[in-house]
Amino acid sequence: METAYAEKKFKFSGRERQPTALVAGGTGFLGSHLCEALVAQKFNVVCVDNLSKNETKRNISGLLSAPNFSLWEEDINKPGFTISPTIPLTHIFHLASVEEYLAAEETSLQTLLVNSLGTKNLLDLALEKKAKFILVSSTEVFHGALSQTSLATYFRKEADPTSLTFSEAKRFAESLTAEYFREYNLFTTITRIKDPYGPRMNLSTSGLLPTLIRQALKGERIEVLGDGLRTLNPTYVTDIIFGVIKATLQGSKGEIFNLISSEKYTERAVAEHLKRIVGGVEIVYKKGEELELPSHPLIISSAEEKIGWSPKISLGEGLSNTVGYFRQGGEKTEAKEPILEKVTLPTEEKEPLGKRQLLRYLVFAACAALVFWTSILPPIDLAANIYLANKDLDRGLNNLMADKASLASPQASASERSFKRGEKAAGRIWFAPFLRLREPLNQTKVYLFYGENLAAATKSSAEALVLVTEASETNISDDAAVKKLETAQTNIEAARRSLELAATAAVAGEKLPALLKNNYQALSSKEKDLEELVSSLEGALLTGP
Repeated sequence: METAYAEKKFKFSGRERQPTALVAGGTGFLGSHLCEALVAQKFNVVCVDNLSKNETKRNISGLLSAPNFSLWEEDINKPGFTISPTIPLTHIFHLASVEEYLAAEETSLQTLLVNSLGTKNLLDLALEKKAKFILVSSTEVFHGALSQTSLATYFRKEADPTSLTFSEAKRFAESLTAEYFREYNLFTTITRIKDPYGPRMNLSTSGLLPTLIRQALKGERIEVLGDGLRTLNPTYVTDIIFGVIKATLQGSKGEIFNLISSEKYTERAVAEHLKRIVGGVEIVYKKGEELELPSHPLIISSAEEKIGWSPKISLGEGLSNTVGYFRQGGEKTEAKEPILEKVTLPTEEKEPLGKRQLLRYLVFAACAALVFWTSILPPIDLAANIYLANKDLDRGLNNLMADKASLASPQASASERSFKRGEKAAGRIWFAPFLRLREPLNQTKVYLFYGENLAAATKSSAEALVLVTEASETNISDDAAVKKLETAQTNIEAARRSLELAATAAVAGEKLPALLKNNYQALSSKEKDLEELVSSLEGALLTGP
């Protein structure tokens, strides 16, 4: 898959003070509606999706020209998934794979990965950015029945394995989210949905609601299983999205909200609604077993009590909108209610009285320590780490190009660590805006991110080159040589990913502090040499034994 690293710089010019949200799975049915709502609420939005389904990009076609919207084609499962330090994320919404249980069975493995590796990557990013993390889950977490004898029937023969794979995946995603809340005190919120429907929903799936709507649109007949007494809680998409945003902005950390309509309908009732809306179709009752997994009582009242949420769209209106969308190929724009986040002002505590002289001394010492720690130490730390990082990276790159890979690897590793420490130090320089140094500091952060990834690419390339050299020695066995080449291939892939991440750093050389301009020009020149080396190693490993 071609990535968008080189193209996308994620610039929200003039909107830096607005909240910025990353929406994983943002081109899907629910994700695209959430992106629209956030853009309408004046958020900067970074939509992340691997676009595994070609048709999903059209879901956000109307947003691509918006100044506060960016599409990033990327896989959140990738090791080391991250984003440029200049993007001040305030919210991360995880909707990736939230609809996969409605799709074909081949999505089961992807569902497990997105809800495990993908969830951890997004939680780590939220921890790094101090952003709110919102997981959109499903009431499917309450379902599941495991086999005690065979993996072939792990979820029992009579149950759909794809649906129950989704249940296990979402349970794990929720558990991981809960652990980050308990272990790191991360601001996390979980919202659960059930039977979502509306414009852009996927009608090609085997879900009960999509099947009924698809059959009605064909204009022939609607097939209902048995007596049609299976039940649903159809919840319209805009109601769900409105609830997700309210839970994010008005809910407290660690809360779970079930965003589900309290109105329960039978399969027969939904079919009757569709018959009235579409007209000219008949309802046919088919014989068969109506398998309905036992469900737990759903606590819906907390969403209304705590954030004032309740569905506004009736089933009849929602189905009419959905049918009209698919018949006309268009979509009605709906007004979004403005939402304001509550702000709690900190309270001040009175200082206890004591001996005045001792108190003055303690206050002076505390202020001096605070000034040193917060205002003097960070710039010193930043300057020292930049110096060490540039020095080690320059030596590492020179040794790598001189075929001294064994020396280059530890030097590049030391440089990578110094760049990371420099990024942390830069993040502690709070006073830059007051000295009109906001832009130079931002560009320094971008430079550090750029250098960190060049150092990582240098380290991985050097390690790969050492392994290739060892594999070519005459006294090594074939099996050992193959293992070394396989490890070298992994290192080269890591080097390629690091170079792609470096390419996302939009360094404005003219805005860099004067001391860094020459360093940046030198690194930019050597980046091309490193790119050529990585490409040659990729080619050599592909054509090697």
